[in-house]
Amino acid sequence: MKNISQIGTGKLPEITFDYLKGLIEIKGRSIPEDSDALYKPLIEWLAEYVSKPQKKTTVNINLEYFNSSSAKYLTRLLNKLTYLDTNYELETNWYYVDEEALEEGEDFADILDLKMNFYSV
Repeated sequence: MKNISQIGTGKLPEITFDYLKGLIEIKGRSIPEDSDALYKPLIEWLAEYVSKPQKKTTVNINLEYFNSSSAKYLTRLLNKLTYLDTNYELETNWYYVDEEALEEGEDFADILDLKMNFYSV
């Protein structure tokens, strides 16, 4: 499985999807002009990953800001991981800078019934 790595910009997040490490990271800002172009390859990668995951998967979401279309795709991404939450070791970490970002992470955890750790940065 090929890894995905992208350097972040002012509008696009830094992305690391590393199969061998079982590491999924999204950091920075997510306000893409074309959310489909950014997130569809990530969802496809995750669909393949959950079919043959590592024993432990670590997910780090550290977004200082994301728009509504990014939120839609984050829901899809995290939803794919709920399978791992019950069948494998999954560590999901949500990093937040303020109360609003904490609440957004808590909403994702509640909606998807996903265990999540919260860390203030």
